[in-house]
Amino acid sequence: MKSRLSKLAVAIFAASLLFSVEAIAAPPSKTQRRGKIQKSKASAGLATSKVEKPKVASVPRDFVEDRVTRILRELKGRAPRAHSLQPVSVRLPAWSSKAQWLQTVYSKQLVDASNATGLLSDKLLFYEVTKRELGEAVVDRFIVKTMGLRDFLVTEGLVDAAGRLASDGDKIDASLFKVFKSGFVARPAVGVAARETGRGLFKESDEFVAELLKPDTFLYRPDHRKRPVRSTMLGEIASGEAIVLQEDLLSQGRSGNVTSKRAPWREVRVHTFESRVLADAIPNFWVRDGQATKDEVTSAQKFVAEFLSLLPQTLLSRQALSFDVLVLESGEMKIVDLVTNRGRKTAWSGYLDQPRVIGAYARHFEQYAGVRFTGFGGYLIRKNAGNYFAYWGLRIEKSRPGLEKVLAWIPPWP
Repeated sequence: MKSRLSKLAVAIFAASLLFSVEAIAAPPSKTQRRGKIQKSKASAGLATSKVEKPKVASVPRDFVEDRVTRILRELKGRAPRAHSLQPVSVRLPAWSSKAQWLQTVYSKQLVDASNATGLLSDKLLFYEVTKRELGEAVVDRFIVKTMGLRDFLVTEGLVDAAGRLASDGDKIDASLFKVFKSGFVARPAVGVAARETGRGLFKESDEFVAELLKPDTFLYRPDHRKRPVRSTMLGEIASGEAIVLQEDLLSQGRSGNVTSKRAPWREVRVHTFESRVLADAIPNFWVRDGQATKDEVTSAQKFVAEFLSLLPQTLLSRQALSFDVLVLESGEMKIVDLVTNRGRKTAWSGYLDQPRVIGAYARHFEQYAGVRFTGFGGYLIRKNAGNYFAYWGLRIEKSRPGLEKVLAWIPPWP
């Protein structure tokens, strides 16, 4: 009897041991796997709880404020450009192209090509960054008032919680003229649209409102209320706005007693480096109509120089920027655009194709940035002959048919 009990105990022990081994080797059940996954996710969450996640802005204005903080933190946190007592010699090939010259400029870290510089090309971010630094009253003296379309619709209560338009055309129109008392223009947040004129994307405010009310409008979608819009020009989200609204300066441009036949406004491109304006970087505009006078150009340059003098030097270190200044017939001026390299190692102005603009920057870098462009290529750059043949071709391409096209074939004078 004892022998049988012993054998039975051994069999039970062996069976339990075999079951334990199989349980260890067998894959876990779905319930077990689900429990482990949930535990692992919880553990991962604890492990990464200190990592800062991007905030989802409740309203567009919050998103812009966060972007402004990031830009200022990046620009103010950089080391300033190093100043050398002895200029660094940089040899340029003969008849250097714009691309070759820019490659040299960036390789010597003369000009910044950062994410912050790219974001500053957004009209709204540029306006808000300078407003944060200088205050609204000061900034409105220099820069045209700018507001994002998403922000306008939300803050004025023109859309519901789901982002759908909840107002008719009359209410939208009334809100527009409450915010922009002298009128407004609608423009892309970054760059200039092909269809854009001096009055923006629409000639009249009624056209803008009619487009906004369309079910398939390109201006706004309900999901834009909480989801920032990606900039196709920059390839990333900048201010989160595709369209911005700016005060309409052109409606104020001509006073009642002015009898001049000229257009009531001119646009002047002002080239700068850090806190200085390059007075001799005056381009030949591709389109000759409405060209500014010498006095208007000088006034616009002084206007930009005054604006730069108010900004902290930390924001301007290694920044090569181009400003578009609107000069009204009344003499009033406002900055309407800031042109940057958009965070890439490329030109910060389309007019860098022109030898006189490259030459002005080359001489400026030699005087203030501690470099010396040597060789025959350096000599030609200084004498306004850099990128010469490419510019000649562009001059022919952009000239209008007729006498202007014929004259464009004559070799341009530096």
